[in-house]
Amino acid sequence: MSTRFPRVCLTIGTSDSSGGAGIQGDLKTFASQDCYGACTVVAVSAQSFSGIKGIHLIPESFVKTQLDALGELPLSAVKVGLVPNVASIRVIGRWLRERPDLPLVLDPVASDSRGIPLLQPEMVKALCDELMPRATITTPNRFEAALLSGMEECLSVEDMEQAAKAIFRKYGAPVVVTGGGLTDRTIDVLYGMDGISHIEAPTSKRAKVHGAGCAHSAAIATGLAKGQALRDSIYHAKHYVSAAILAAPVLPTGHSTLWHSSNVNMQAVNVGSGVYPILPLSGDM
Repeated sequence: MSTRFPRVCLTIGTSDSSGGAGIQGDLKTFASQDCYGACTVVAVSAQSFSGIKGIHLIPESFVKTQLDALGELPLSAVKVGLVPNVASIRVIGRWLRERPDLPLVLDPVASDSRGIPLLQPEMVKALCDELMPRATITTPNRFEAALLSGMEECLSVEDMEQAAKAIFRKYGAPVVVTGGGLTDRTIDVLYGMDGISHIEAPTSKRAKVHGAGCAHSAAIATGLAKGQALRDSIYHAKHYVSAAILAAPVLPTGHSTLWHSSNVNMQAVNVGSGVYPILPLSGDM
């Protein structure tokens, strides 16, 4: 008996030994959204929920080998996360330019949720030159948005709006600036061809949740893979991450990570002055 193959999402990024973020977090998100997950590993990290302890780079020649090996799979979307190597960024950029119709969700991982830098300036420049112009959507956090827009800081919703506008105008791709940790509400700022939108979702007082940014961009990729409109994919991802945070298991240290198997109770999310209906989490393939 044959079964129709599900939509395929590819994640390109760094392995997370704790399983909460990076390649592992993306694959869990893909599976939870009824997509088949493939991966290309550009680096292997030793990390816990509290931070990265070390990174071992994969040679760019083997990054290319991994990408070339994916020819059998019918890719529907790709998400790029942490790529801490200029040569690998260039390999990925060339591979993507050969596939101009493949939707790309770029999570320009340059700092963590505390603003601690993860990339050197030459890596950020390569990311901006090779990947930003190719992106279907980019998903920087507040600190990354400040870096990419040339602002000194991004400490308010107004700053997020300014940064999103600057990034869009510079690179031409819609952008979602995520505002985790900014206020007691979870507000993201979306800027694209039709202007600015604020995206709000139920919040949680739970702190130190590992993997939210990775899951957000991966969930957007699953929406695009299923043929959802970009805006629908973005709002859906926001709600998905919010639900996974609310269900997050907590270690005795207080650190926690997303729980991707949560039974999400569907509801509308307040968007600016209106209410935006969220699509079912497991839509048709």
